[in-house]
This record gives sequence, C-alpha cells and structure tokens, in this order.
Amino acid sequence: MFHSGHEEAMVGKARKAKAGDQGPQNQMDLFGAPVTVAVNPPTPLRPRPPVEPAPADLDDAGLLARLPDAPLSKALPLIAEVGRRRLAGAVPLLGLRLKRLAGYGLSGREPVAVLEALAAIGGPQATAIVAGLLGGVGLAGPVEVAALGAAVRLEVALDRKALLRLLGTADAAARAAACRCVRQAEFPVIDALERLRADPDRAVATGAVCALGRLGRPTVRADLAQLVTAAPTRETVAALASVMDHVGVDADSLVALRRAARHTDLRETVLEALDGFDDVQATALAVKLRQQTTRADAA
Repeated sequence: MFHSGHEEAMVGKARKAKAGDQGPQNQMDLFGAPVTVAVNPPTPLRPRPPVEPAPADLDDAGLLARLPDAPLSKALPLIAEVGRRRLAGAVPLLGLRLKRLAGYGLSGREPVAVLEALAAIGGPQATAIVAGLLGGVGLAGPVEVAALGAAVRLEVALDRKALLRLLGTADAAARAAACRCVRQAEFPVIDALERLRADPDRAVATGAVCALGRLGRPTVRADLAQLVTAAPTRETVAALASVMDHVGVDADSLVALRRAARHTDLRETVLEALDGFDDVQATALAVKLRQQTTRADAA
C-alpha cells in the first residue's frame, strides 16, 4: 500500500514523539497504561549498642557491681582488675564465683584468675577461702598449682592431712608448690619431705630441701650450702640461715652466704641473715660486706 507524503510525515512525527518521552510518569506499557517505577526507601540505621567501659575505667563501686554476674569473657579482666587494686570488698564475691564453679568442676582459666586475685588482695577472708579449697578434694592441674601458690603468698597453715595428700600428688608442679606450704615440723610431714629429696623432678627436690631447711633440719645443711653457692635465691638463702640458726654457724655455710652476697639483689637478704646470728665470724662477715658496699657506692 502506498502512502501520501502528508501521511508519511504524520507517522514520522508520531514516532519521534514516542521516542522522546522520558521519565517514569510518561512511560506507557504496550496497552497504554502508565508504568510505575518502584523506589526503595532508605534503610533506617540501627542504633549501636553502648560501649561498656573497660574495667580500668570503672570506679571501685562499678567494678564490684559488675563482678558477680559477669560471663567468663568479661569476668577475667574484672577479676584481674580487683586483684590489681587489692579491693577487699571483692573477696566475698570472688569466693561466691569459686563456689559456683565448684559445682561444675574447678578447671579452666577463671578459678586460676580468682585464686591469683585472692592472693594479691590477701587478708583473713581470702586466706580462709584458699585454705578451705585446699582442704577439700577435686583440685588438679593448673588450678591446684594456683591454689598452692596462693597458699604460699597468704602463708596458709595447711593441716597435716592436706599437706601429706598434696606432697604425694602426681603433679610435679603441685608437689613443688606443696613443699613451699610446709611450716610445721611434724614427723609424718618431715618423712614425706625427706623422701622428696630424691624426687626425679629438680624443682620438687629443691623445694623439699628448702622446706626441711626452714624447719631447721641439719640433714640438709650441706645441700643448701651447695644450692646457695651454685644458684642462690631468697628462698635458699633463708632456708640455709634457718638451719644455721638451729644448729650453729659453720664455715661452709658462711662461704656460701658470702658468695650469694655478690648478687646485689640478695645482699640485703644475706646481711639480715648474718645479723641474726650471735657469732663472731658471722658479725665480721657482715661488717666486711657492708664496707664493700660503701666503697662500691662511693666509686
């Protein structure tokens, strides 16, 4: 079919008009109905949860308020902070946490952290909690070692039954720590310590020798003199001094103490030991060591 020029011009204008329509309000579907373009509304921003202050930023009251019900992930830094501040008010709260944990078996990091905090805070209530824990059963591994370490720091007086059980435990670290808890010279305990002098674990054997030394047993004087000469510590020096105080001053022990005094961090400990002896040689050695210290300071 042929169209006139006028008709062709009209068709061309209609096509151009249709192609030039823009925007969703002008768009038409095939049947002439307007097409609506959906616009997604902006997603509302969710409010961020408030940031809890760090334990170090809390005052004492705020720290104690959060301690009782804090979950493990938040409890550990709180426990460490009350120990660092030595908050006596935290002791009963720490005791309650230990009591709750005991129902599930004392293991993991939390009871260790609690025991370390109790040892740092100190006081009669902390001492009673640690003593009661060690007087029972069910401790093992790092928790038992931590309890014994706390007992040493708090100077807990364990009864004979508890001591004998702990000195015979299978854990070498616990046996060594138990040796440091011995304070009474009862023969069943002394016999156990004498056996531990031959323990295959070096730390246990050394702990047994030091414990016997603190009790003034002459059988370990030579061993202690050797320990103080080879690798002196405050513990070995104090143990040797205790033996000397019980059985008398001897030349080998004085030589060991003189060599230990070469370590600047042990010199005052040695001098305190020497001052405690009513012995001419010990007094002369103390005078000589002080003169050496004065000359060294003046140089």
